[in-house]
Amino acid sequence: MIEINLLPEEKRKKTKELFNFDLGSIGINVGKIAPIAGGGAVGFLILLVLLFFMGSSIRTSQMRKLILKEQAMSEEKSNVDLVNNKISILRTKMQVLGQITKRRFLWAQKLNELSDLVLSGIWLTRIRTDVENNFVIEGSVISEKEEAMASVGKFMKNIREHPSFFKDFSNIRLESVQRRSQEAKDVVDFKIVLYFKNYGY
Repeated sequence: MIEINLLPEEKRKKTKELFNFDLGSIGINVGKIAPIAGGGAVGFLILLVLLFFMGSSIRTSQMRKLILKEQAMSEEKSNVDLVNNKISILRTKMQVLGQITKRRFLWAQKLNELSDLVLSGIWLTRIRTDVENNFVIEGSVISEKEEAMASVGKFMKNIREHPSFFKDFSNIRLESVQRRSQEAKDVVDFKIVLYFKNYGY
């Protein structure tokens, strides 16, 4: 709704102004200060732009330093992992060497006793330990009659019943046997496996 104030000027109720800043009232020419104010605003904007780029440059430098630091830490970790792997391999080799050293006295005695247990007509072709650390005896039996298998059985019986030789084993088993003829003779190739007792090494 439109209101019309018909009171004279001097009787009209004046509206209070909360804030009134008049440059003219303090003797400042607004026309002259406008270009200065405009230039100051431009200068302020330029300053803001410079500060922005300076801040961006600082952040870029910090990021570059962080990336380099991370790369250095990654390389250091790789070197540590490599050293740990080498230590693990060396430890395994030392354990194997320790096992060989502990059993070195065993082999000389075992081979000496085994030579006494070999029956006539039996030829040992190979003596070794397999990947499961079992004692493997390979050989052949040559007989003019069909007594080759009997000789293998007796050889295994002698091994089992020899207290000094068999004390370090838990079992003996005929792993394989192959029968063939050679110059009218009965030949049996055999492989016997002896299982070591678990002494913790």
